[in-house]
Amino acid sequence: MKKLLSMVLIVGSLSGSLSASEFDIGISGSDRGINGFSLSVGDYYRVPQREIVIIERSIPRDEMSVVYFLAQKSHRSPNYITNLRLRGISWWDISIRLGLDPRTLYVVNSNRYAGPPYGRAYGYRHRLRDAEIVELVNVRFLSAYHGVSVDDVIRHRRGGEGYMNIDNRYRENRHPREQRRHEERRDGRWNQGDRGHGNDRGHRE
Repeated sequence: MKKLLSMVLIVGSLSGSLSASEFDIGISGSDRGINGFSLSVGDYYRVPQREIVIIERSIPRDEMSVVYFLAQKSHRSPNYITNLRLRGISWWDISIRLGLDPRTLYVVNSNRYAGPPYGRAYGYRHRLRDAEIVELVNVRFLSAYHGVSVDDVIRHRRGGEGYMNIDNRYRENRHPREQRRHEERRDGRWNQGDRGHGNDRGHRE
Protein backbone atom coordinates (compact mmCIF):
# COMPACT_ATOMS: atom_id res chain seq x y z
CA MET A 1 0.00 0.00 0.00
CA LYS A 2 2.83 2.39 0.86
CA LYS A 3 4.51 1.60 -2.45
CA LEU A 4 1.31 2.33 -4.36
CA LEU A 5 0.81 5.63 -2.57
CA SER A 6 4.41 6.58 -3.26
CA MET A 7 3.96 5.92 -6.97
CA VAL A 8 0.78 8.01 -7.01
CA LEU A 9 2.66 10.90 -5.44
CA ILE A 10 5.56 10.55 -7.86
CA VAL A 11 3.39 10.47 -10.97
CA GLY A 12 1.15 13.19 -9.61
CA SER A 13 4.14 15.44 -9.03
CA LEU A 14 5.22 14.87 -12.62
CA SER A 15 1.85 15.76 -14.15
CA GLY A 16 2.74 19.41 -14.49
CA SER A 17 5.85 18.54 -16.46
CA LEU A 18 4.26 15.80 -18.58
CA SER A 19 2.51 18.13 -20.98
CA ALA A 20 1.04 17.11 -24.29
CA SER A 21 4.02 18.58 -26.13
CA GLU A 22 7.05 17.67 -23.99
CA PHE A 23 8.26 15.24 -21.37
CA ASP A 24 11.20 17.26 -20.10
CA ILE A 25 11.65 16.26 -16.46
CA GLY A 26 15.35 15.56 -16.31
CA ILE A 27 15.27 11.99 -17.58
CA SER A 28 17.93 11.25 -20.15
CA GLY A 29 15.71 9.19 -22.41
CA SER A 30 18.10 6.25 -22.42
CA ASP A 31 16.51 2.88 -23.15
CA ARG A 32 18.67 1.22 -20.49
CA GLY A 33 16.45 -1.16 -18.54
CA ILE A 34 13.60 -0.96 -21.04
CA ASN A 35 12.88 -4.22 -22.78
CA GLY A 36 11.92 -4.78 -26.40
CA PHE A 37 8.22 -5.14 -25.64
CA SER A 38 8.00 -1.62 -24.22
CA LEU A 39 9.93 -0.26 -27.19
CA SER A 40 7.50 -2.00 -29.52
CA VAL A 41 4.55 -0.42 -27.72
CA GLY A 42 6.18 3.00 -28.04
CA ASP A 43 6.90 2.43 -31.72
CA TYR A 44 3.37 1.29 -32.51
CA TYR A 45 1.71 4.21 -30.74
CA ARG A 46 4.35 6.67 -31.97
CA VAL A 47 5.41 8.13 -28.65
CA PRO A 48 8.80 9.53 -27.56
CA GLN A 49 11.20 7.15 -25.89
CA ARG A 50 11.45 9.35 -22.78
CA GLU A 51 7.71 9.01 -22.27
CA ILE A 52 8.01 5.22 -22.40
CA VAL A 53 10.67 5.42 -19.67
CA ILE A 54 8.34 7.36 -17.40
CA ILE A 55 5.22 5.29 -17.91
CA GLU A 56 7.09 2.01 -17.58
CA ARG A 57 8.45 3.08 -14.20
CA SER A 58 4.89 3.57 -12.99
CA ILE A 59 2.99 0.46 -14.04
CA PRO A 60 3.72 -3.17 -15.03
CA ARG A 61 5.14 -3.63 -18.51
CA ASP A 62 2.26 -5.89 -19.53
CA GLU A 63 -0.13 -2.96 -18.96
CA MET A 64 1.79 -0.44 -21.08
CA SER A 65 -0.26 -1.22 -24.17
CA VAL A 66 -3.51 -0.75 -22.24
CA VAL A 67 -2.49 2.78 -21.26
CA TYR A 68 -1.76 3.77 -24.84
CA PHE A 69 -4.73 1.91 -26.28
CA LEU A 70 -7.05 3.89 -23.99
CA ALA A 71 -5.18 7.13 -24.67
CA GLN A 72 -5.71 6.60 -28.38
CA LYS A 73 -9.41 5.77 -28.05
CA SER A 74 -10.28 8.50 -25.54
CA HIS A 75 -7.89 11.29 -26.66
CA ARG A 76 -6.72 11.61 -23.06
CA SER A 77 -3.07 11.72 -22.04
CA PRO A 78 -1.22 8.54 -20.98
CA ASN A 79 -0.27 10.34 -17.77
CA TYR A 80 -3.94 10.94 -16.89
CA ILE A 81 -4.78 7.27 -17.49
CA THR A 82 -1.73 6.07 -15.55
CA ASN A 83 -2.76 8.20 -12.57
CA LEU A 84 -6.21 6.61 -12.57
CA ARG A 85 -4.64 3.18 -12.59
CA LEU A 86 -2.28 4.02 -9.73
CA ARG A 87 -5.30 5.01 -7.65
CA GLY A 88 -6.36 1.36 -7.80
CA ILE A 89 -9.18 1.77 -10.31
CA SER A 90 -9.86 -1.25 -12.50
CA TRP A 91 -9.32 -1.08 -16.26
CA TRP A 92 -13.06 -1.68 -16.75
CA ASP A 93 -13.98 1.32 -14.61
CA ILE A 94 -11.25 3.48 -16.15
CA SER A 95 -12.75 2.75 -19.55
CA ILE A 96 -16.13 3.98 -18.35
CA ARG A 97 -14.61 7.12 -16.82
CA LEU A 98 -13.07 7.86 -20.20
CA GLY A 99 -16.49 7.69 -21.83
CA LEU A 100 -15.80 4.34 -23.50
CA ASP A 101 -17.94 1.19 -23.53
CA PRO A 102 -15.83 -1.72 -22.24
CA ARG A 103 -18.40 -4.23 -23.51
CA THR A 104 -17.40 -3.48 -27.10
CA LEU A 105 -14.01 -1.82 -26.69
CA TYR A 106 -11.96 -4.91 -25.96
CA VAL A 107 -13.51 -7.42 -28.35
CA VAL A 108 -11.04 -9.74 -30.07
CA ASN A 109 -12.66 -12.16 -32.51
CA SER A 110 -10.83 -15.40 -33.09
CA ASN A 111 -11.58 -17.94 -35.81
CA ARG A 112 -9.99 -20.74 -33.82
CA TYR A 113 -10.37 -20.02 -30.12
CA ALA A 114 -13.84 -19.60 -28.66
CA GLY A 115 -13.15 -19.69 -24.93
CA PRO A 116 -13.07 -16.67 -22.59
CA PRO A 117 -12.13 -13.89 -22.88
CA TYR A 118 -12.32 -14.04 -26.68
CA GLY A 119 -15.46 -13.39 -28.69
CA ARG A 120 -18.02 -10.60 -28.79
CA ALA A 121 -20.57 -12.29 -26.51
CA TYR A 122 -18.24 -12.76 -23.55
CA GLY A 123 -17.70 -9.03 -22.95
CA TYR A 124 -21.43 -8.37 -23.11
CA ARG A 125 -22.26 -10.98 -20.50
CA HIS A 126 -19.34 -10.57 -18.12
CA ARG A 127 -17.46 -7.74 -16.51
CA LEU A 128 -13.92 -8.31 -17.74
CA ARG A 129 -11.23 -8.70 -15.11
CA ASP A 130 -8.03 -6.65 -15.32
CA ALA A 131 -6.04 -9.68 -16.47
CA GLU A 132 -8.55 -10.36 -19.25
CA ILE A 133 -8.40 -6.77 -20.50
CA VAL A 134 -4.60 -6.85 -20.48
CA GLU A 135 -4.73 -10.11 -22.44
CA LEU A 136 -7.14 -8.81 -25.07
CA VAL A 137 -5.32 -5.52 -25.62
CA ASN A 138 -1.92 -7.19 -25.89
CA VAL A 139 -3.17 -9.85 -28.30
CA ARG A 140 -4.65 -7.12 -30.49
CA PHE A 141 -1.48 -5.02 -30.25
CA LEU A 142 0.91 -7.86 -31.11
CA SER A 143 -1.29 -8.91 -34.02
CA ALA A 144 -1.49 -5.41 -35.48
CA TYR A 145 2.12 -4.41 -34.84
CA HIS A 146 3.69 -7.52 -36.30
CA GLY A 147 1.11 -8.13 -39.03
CA VAL A 148 0.07 -11.59 -37.84
CA SER A 149 -3.33 -13.09 -37.07
CA VAL A 150 -4.81 -12.88 -33.59
CA ASP A 151 -5.10 -16.67 -33.68
CA ASP A 152 -1.34 -16.98 -34.05
CA VAL A 153 -0.77 -14.72 -31.05
CA ILE A 154 -3.34 -16.64 -29.00
CA ARG A 155 -1.66 -19.92 -29.97
CA HIS A 156 1.61 -18.72 -28.46
CA ARG A 157 -0.17 -17.41 -25.38
CA ARG A 158 -1.92 -20.73 -24.81
CA GLY A 159 1.43 -22.41 -25.23
CA GLY A 160 2.60 -20.53 -22.14
CA GLU A 161 4.60 -17.72 -23.76
CA GLY A 162 4.63 -14.22 -22.29
CA TYR A 163 3.99 -11.07 -24.29
CA MET A 164 7.66 -10.11 -24.28
CA ASN A 165 8.73 -13.49 -25.62
CA ILE A 166 6.10 -13.39 -28.35
CA ASP A 167 7.17 -9.89 -29.34
CA ASN A 168 10.80 -11.02 -29.53
CA ARG A 169 9.82 -14.08 -31.57
CA TYR A 170 8.05 -12.02 -34.22
CA ARG A 171 10.82 -9.43 -34.30
CA GLU A 172 13.49 -12.09 -34.82
CA ASN A 173 11.50 -13.61 -37.67
CA ARG A 174 11.53 -10.39 -39.66
CA HIS A 175 13.71 -10.21 -42.71
CA PRO A 176 16.94 -8.35 -41.74
CA ARG A 177 16.35 -5.63 -44.31
CA GLU A 178 12.78 -5.11 -43.13
CA GLN A 179 13.94 -5.00 -39.51
CA ARG A 180 16.61 -2.42 -40.34
CA ARG A 181 14.10 -0.16 -42.09
CA HIS A 182 11.73 -0.60 -39.16
CA GLU A 183 14.37 0.42 -36.61
CA GLU A 184 15.52 3.40 -38.69
CA ARG A 185 11.95 4.64 -38.98
CA ARG A 186 11.44 4.22 -35.22
CA ASP A 187 14.71 5.91 -34.26
CA GLY A 188 14.12 8.80 -36.65
CA ARG A 189 10.69 9.38 -35.20
CA TRP A 190 11.97 9.37 -31.62
CA ASN A 191 14.86 11.66 -32.45
CA GLN A 192 12.41 14.17 -33.85
CA GLY A 193 10.28 13.97 -30.71
CA ASP A 194 7.23 12.84 -32.69
CA ARG A 195 4.06 12.17 -30.74
CA GLY A 196 1.16 10.34 -32.15
CA HIS A 197 -0.66 7.91 -29.84
CA GLY A 198 -1.74 5.90 -32.85
CA ASN A 199 -2.09 8.77 -35.33
CA ASP A 200 -4.32 10.71 -32.95
CA ARG A 201 -2.16 13.74 -32.25
CA GLY A 202 -4.40 15.68 -29.92
CA HIS A 203 -5.36 14.63 -26.43
CA ARG A 204 -6.53 16.19 -23.22
CA GLU A 205 -5.36 15.77 -19.69
